[in-house]
Formats: sequence, structure tokens, C-alpha cells
Amino acid sequence: MNIKVTKHAIRRYRERLFDFSSSNEQVAKILQNISTMGKMIQPKPNFAENCFEIKYKGISIVIIEELDTRVIITCLGEDSYRKWIKTEGVRLKISQRILFIA
Repeated sequence: MNIKVTKHAIRRYRERLFDFSSSNEQVAKILQNISTMGKMIQPKPNFAENCFEIKYKGISIVIIEELDTRVIITCLGEDSYRKWIKTEGVRLKISQRILFIA
């Protein structure tokens, strides 16, 4: 199976796992390993029903699967990061509303 990694996925991996020292090739290899060794968690909505979330060692990615090719489109990060960003996102939205109202 051919596995392609988008630049967006590499950028998101760096941002969400705070790994700015690894080379692009190293990050791509990590994402490819997650894609091959990970478990499909859930389908993601799209028109062709070929988009899935895959998780391996606590790191989640989103792929699009076509015939014999997988394209890694983004990295969602670790569970702890995802939980943190959801709570911080709510706080940021609330504080922005207060700033704009006042």
C-alpha cells in the first residue's frame, strides 16, 4: 500500500505534539507508522465515505483511503492535547465574547 503524507499533516504534527526538532522525513515516517500500525477509530464524514480517524500509541491522524493509496491529511494530536484544546477553546470563546461585549 502506498502512503502519502501531506505538508499540512506534518505541520499539524509539529504544532500539536510540540516537536519542532525532527526533520520532515522523520515526522513523515512517524505518521506512516501510525497509518499502518494504528487502529481505525471512527469514520469521518465526507462525500465518498473513505475518510477515517486512526489512532496508534495515543496519537490520532485522519486519512483518506483510495484503492491502494492512503493519504494522511492531518494529525489530531494526543488525547491529552485534544482534551486540553477543547477546554481552552471554550474559555477563549467565552473571554472573547466578554471582551467584545464590554
